[in-house]
Amino acid sequence: MERHERGGADRVGRALTFGVVGPADLVPRVADVVDATPQLRAVRLPYRQEQETVRILRERADDVDAWLFTGVVPHAIADAEQATSLPAGHVSYSGLTLLAALFRLAREGTDLTRISIDTLDPAEVSETLAEAGIAQSAAFTMVYEPSVRSRDVVAFHHDARERQDATVAITCLRSAYDVLRKQMPVVRLAPSLRDIRSAVDALALRTRNRHHSDAQVALGFIELENADPNLEHDLGELGGAVARIDAERYLLVTTRGPLERVTDEFRSAPFIERLAARHRVVQVGLGIGRSAGEAAANASRALARARAQGDVAAVLSAPHDADIVLAKGGSARSGPTDLGRLAQRLGMSRGTLLSLRQFVESAEEQRVTATELAQAFSIQERSARRLLKRLERAGAAVPIGTLNAGQMGRPPVIYRVDL
Repeated sequence: MERHERGGADRVGRALTFGVVGPADLVPRVADVVDATPQLRAVRLPYRQEQETVRILRERADDVDAWLFTGVVPHAIADAEQATSLPAGHVSYSGLTLLAALFRLAREGTDLTRISIDTLDPAEVSETLAEAGIAQSAAFTMVYEPSVRSRDVVAFHHDARERQDATVAITCLRSAYDVLRKQMPVVRLAPSLRDIRSAVDALALRTRNRHHSDAQVALGFIELENADPNLEHDLGELGGAVARIDAERYLLVTTRGPLERVTDEFRSAPFIERLAARHRVVQVGLGIGRSAGEAAANASRALARARAQGDVAAVLSAPHDADIVLAKGGSARSGPTDLGRLAQRLGMSRGTLLSLRQFVESAEEQRVTATELAQAFSIQERSARRLLKRLERAGAAVPIGTLNAGQMGRPPVIYRVDL
C-alpha cells in the first residue's frame, strides 16, 4: 500500500483515500460508493468483531486521508479510544435506512405495534416512525455506548420481547444479529445507497477543508519576561520552528493544521500554563494567512490584543478578521450533541436544532454571529442573540471573540456552535 505525504500544499486538490471500516459484508457496499465518486478511492478494512476497530486504525493510519465507518458502532469505539486523529465520519442508519426496513416489514405483514431498536438515537427513531405512520410509543430503543457489548444488545432485545411483548427486533450489530436470528424475528439494518452517498460527500468536504487549512501559514509572536532556552521544546507539539528575535521576543513558524489541533480547534492554548510557570509575562499573538505576510500582519494584531488582555494571554487572528482569545490550558471535548435531549432542555423542537446544525456546518469553522444567524433564518437580530445565549447556557455555544469590522459601537460577538 502506498504511503501518502500528510503535510503541505501538495495534498490540496489530489485524490483522497478513505479507509472504510466495518463488518466484512458491509465494507464492499460502502467502498464501492467511495470508488465511484470522482477524486476518491477506498481502502477496504473489514473486521470480524467490532473490538478490532482500534487496531485497524492504528495499523493503517498512514495509508489513508480519512476514516469512513459503515455505522455508528465502530465510530463510537474509535472515538472512545481517541484513535481518530484523521477526519472521520460514519453512515447514518436513522433516516432512509430505517424507514426502508420499516416499510419492508409492513409489506411482509409484520406486527409493528412493538419494536425493539438498538444503537440509533431515540429522537431520530421517533421522527422516522412518524414518517412511516407508526406510533412513536411503538419503539423501545437502546442508545449505544462504547462500553456496550454484543451480549448487552442481545439481552436488551430479549428483555423487550419478554417484558414489553416486542414482536420484532431491529439491530445495527452483525454480532447481535447472528445470535438473535436463531431466537426471534430480527432485522439487521444495512445502509441505503442514499445514506452512504450522504456520508461520503460530507466526509470528502470535511477532509478537503482540513487539507486546505493545513496548507495555510501560521506565525506567532511570543513575548516573555526573560529569555527562555526551553521555549522550542514547550512549543514542539505545534510541529514548527522557533527563532529568537531579540532578548524577550520569539517567532514561531508553523502551519494552520497543527495549530488548530493543538489548540483544540482554536479554543485553548495548553502551552500557556507551562510558560506561565516560568515567566510572569507571557503574551502570544498567533496569526493565520494565505501568505507569510498576511499571517505576520494578523499575528501582530493578535499580539497587541494579547497585551491588552493582561500579563498572561494568547490571542489568534484569522483572515476573516476575528480575534479569538484562547483559554489558558486545555479544554475538555465532549461527544456529539444529542439534539433530542438538547431540544428538551431548551424547550425547542429538534427540527429547529437540526436546521441550525446544518447552517453551522456550512459556516466557516462552525463560527457564527447573531447577524449571520438572523439573515440565514429571516429572524430579528435580537432573537438570534437570545438563541445563541440559550445555546451558550446549555453548553452548545461558546463566545470565542469579536468581529473586528471597523464599525462604531460594540463589535459583534463570534460564537463557536457545537451541535
